This record gives sequence, C-alpha cells and structure tokens, in this order.
Amino acid sequence: MDEIVELGGRLRRLRRARSLTLAELADKANLTAGYLANVENGVTTPSLSSLAALAAVLGTDMSAFFPATERTNVHVHRAAQLKNLRVGRNSSSVYTVLSARSADPAFTGLVDHITPSDSTMSVSHFGERLALVLKGEIEMRIGTAVHRLGVGDTLHYSSHPEHQLKVTSEEPAEVLWVVTPAVL
Repeated sequence: MDEIVELGGRLRRLRRARSLTLAELADKANLTAGYLANVENGVTTPSLSSLAALAAVLGTDMSAFFPATERTNVHVHRAAQLKNLRVGRNSSSVYTVLSARSADPAFTGLVDHITPSDSTMSVSHFGERLALVLKGEIEMRIGTAVHRLGVGDTLHYSSHPEHQLKVTSEEPAEVLWVVTPAVL
C-alpha cells in the first residue's frame, strides 16, 4: 500500500510561519506563484528538486515536508514490508524509501519507479547523487554530457550542474538512488 504524503498543507504552514506570500516564496525559489498555489492546494505534485529549492528558501531541509520515522541506531526494511511513498494523491511518481526518515539523516536511499511518459524537467541543486539502474534504460543529461545507462550501470555525480533524466526503454525504469544531503 502506498503512503500518501500531502505536502500542500505542510508547505503552506512553513511559508506562513516565515511570513512569506506565495509570490515572495516563488520568486526566491525560482518557481511561479501559480505553481506553488497548485502545490499548496494539492493540484500539482512537486518534484524532489522543487522541494529542495523550497526547503532551502524556507531555511529548513526536505525532511520538514515528510513525517519522520522513529530514530534507532539500526533501521531494517523487510522486503515484504516495504512501503511506497507517493507525493500527492494524483502523482505518477512513486518512491520506495529504503533509509530511515529521521530528523537528521545524512543521506536518503530510495528506489524511483519512473514511467517512460514521465517528463523530467532540468534541475540543479546542492549535493551528490549515486544512481544504480535496477530495471529499464535511462538517459542522464548532466550539463552537455549524455550518459546512457542500463540494468546494473551506475552513475555518481555532483547535482550542482543542471541535469535531466529520461526513460529510454519502452518499459518503466527503476533507479536506486543514494542522495546527499538527505531529501526525505
């Protein structure tokens, strides 16, 4: 069963707590006020990179948008008990979060289930990414370089340069991500 995280209310509360209007937050995050209004109202599902930009402007990290799990020294996810995370009810993006969602994580491990029709915008944000293709084929464009990856291929890169992911196989792709700093 998927866990549905309703981000709109959390975003609205964070924005209001900092006395920012939609227009002010949008301008600072390099987004549009209409887009943010749709996110807050649950009409639009934000990308993880948009959430990272919003968290930076709001002076927090992305964990503020997601409920934390209980912190222990060791966290085990059993294969039979893995839960998918869907950011919003109408989102086609489904993530299987592999790492603990604690208050101060160093990284996030997740599996991204990506359909060929999902359009991915160009993004740029702080940190590093490690991708391992588990299923399907993808194309990663980082700056002007294009990297085609298939099952078993890995890519480790700084996420500062503009980058874009596209599924090139006919079937959906699954990518294991290790992300720093933590996003969930």
